[in-house]
Amino acid sequence: MTEGGSPELDALLGGTRAPRRRRWGSLALLALAGLAALILFARFLYGTSSPYYTAPVERGDITPELSLRGQLHGDGEVTIVAAQDGTVTTVPDPGEARLRAGQDLVGMDAVALARALDDDTAQQAIAQDTFTRAQGALHEVQQRLDRFEMVWRRSGGRVPSLGEMERARADVARAQLDLANAQTRNGEAGQRLVRDRAALANTVARAPFAGYLVGCTVRPGQWVRAGQPLCTIVAHPERLSIAVPISVADSARLTSDAKARVLVDGSAEVEFEARLVRLDTPQGGADRTAIFALTLPDGGHPPAPGREGTARIALAMRKDVLLVPQAALGFTLHGEWRGAQPGVYVAQGDSAPRLVPVALGVKDGRQVEVLSSDLKAGDQVIIGWRR
Repeated sequence: MTEGGSPELDALLGGTRAPRRRRWGSLALLALAGLAALILFARFLYGTSSPYYTAPVERGDITPELSLRGQLHGDGEVTIVAAQDGTVTTVPDPGEARLRAGQDLVGMDAVALARALDDDTAQQAIAQDTFTRAQGALHEVQQRLDRFEMVWRRSGGRVPSLGEMERARADVARAQLDLANAQTRNGEAGQRLVRDRAALANTVARAPFAGYLVGCTVRPGQWVRAGQPLCTIVAHPERLSIAVPISVADSARLTSDAKARVLVDGSAEVEFEARLVRLDTPQGGADRTAIFALTLPDGGHPPAPGREGTARIALAMRKDVLLVPQAALGFTLHGEWRGAQPGVYVAQGDSAPRLVPVALGVKDGRQVEVLSSDLKAGDQVIIGWRR
């Protein structure tokens, strides 16, 4: 009934008196709805009440991947080594990339060698002069002996005297010995000159062909030994490959047409495709080296040879296997050491997580194949703590 009205007026206006119980029920429903909204809002802000992040165990296919570090090389790459011991005096400017055939690369101290060349040149000149004079002396005494012998034959052995003949023959013998000694000394002096000139020439390491400088491993003032690497040059830097050390066991898993994705240090935004071209086996080494040729995009700027990179090599696919996120294998409840046996923690609602030991199979950088009779697809494995 309206205030101050009559039942008839209330009926005309359609008004009714709500029962007290219905009014309190509506208020209760509104309160529950508000509480539910508050809970949902809090969960939106703060997430689930579980202290863990989880991910499901899945059954599916996986293409295993090897991740190996290696170095980029260009086609026709050559390392220039020191031809002899010495002190480095000059190296190429780092910005000097393009090289001419025969261009100077590394210079070594040549002062002592130049002085030795000057000394040996003077000694060789003396030896040559001595040899020439010895030739003249022999020629002179040989001519006198020849005259003596001609006269001796014509005189029937009466003149010259026997003593004069013996002295002439002795003079020739001494002149021949002097000439032989002079010839030996002259030859030795000439050989020293050849060695001096070669040593002096070896104080400069030159580019054997036109190409590009990859880099040098020495600096001015450094003492180097014969055979020590100095610089690396390449004929075709645009034809790149990456060489990665690989174990014998892993190399046996490679197919002849194995593919790889290559990430070069400092160029993380660019990923290059590559294919296996050969496997090298170093002498006396247990491991091998896999060589992958890079495919460079048209118009792209190729990375420089000599840089480091990571080759992610795809192996044969495994089908219908049990897979867990790789992060699950690194999770521990309280940082405890689990030993050599790998395992994952399975979330169990309000109960404590359950540690399930697993045997590991292949991995692709994101997921890992596992073997375990206590693990099944759909299980929620813990991958980290909520903060």
